[in-house]
Amino acid sequence: MFLERICIATDGSDLAVRAAEMAVQLARSGAGRVVAVSVAQPHFRIPDSGEAAPDAQAAQAEFERARRAAHTHADTVGRIAQLSGVSCDPAIPLASSPGPEIIRVAEEHGCDLIVMGAHGPNDANRLFTGSVAQYVLANSPIPVLLLRDPREATRPDFTEDGMA
Repeated sequence: MFLERICIATDGSDLAVRAAEMAVQLARSGAGRVVAVSVAQPHFRIPDSGEAAPDAQAAQAEFERARRAAHTHADTVGRIAQLSGVSCDPAIPLASSPGPEIIRVAEEHGCDLIVMGAHGPNDANRLFTGSVAQYVLANSPIPVLLLRDPREATRPDFTEDGMA
């Protein structure tokens, strides 16, 4: 399979940066072009019963915060690509659910592969938790390459008990 364009999904985590570095190396050996997708995902607290909803100014501030963060993440991938002589197109969709947007962007850009980290920036706020990675794996018509944190990997059990 010849790779012409690789979609790199990023949330800015260390693992996402490692995935971007690996994807850029793949691109250097064939594709020469990557798409950096970082979903601007605003976070709103759902008000308790009787509480007022956030005002428009607070909502706009959260949208802007999410966009700035997503641009920063995509720019990081762009710098990694540039240093390796690989062309990078940023994509910053705004959505509450990253999985469908990652697939949509990859399809719209004609990508041959999606590369992403399999967990997010921290335990309290994981962007690419199993649910997003699982969503992309289960629903993408494009092949997906996931990079996992080796500290989270479990060793295979090849004993007779483990193979049963």
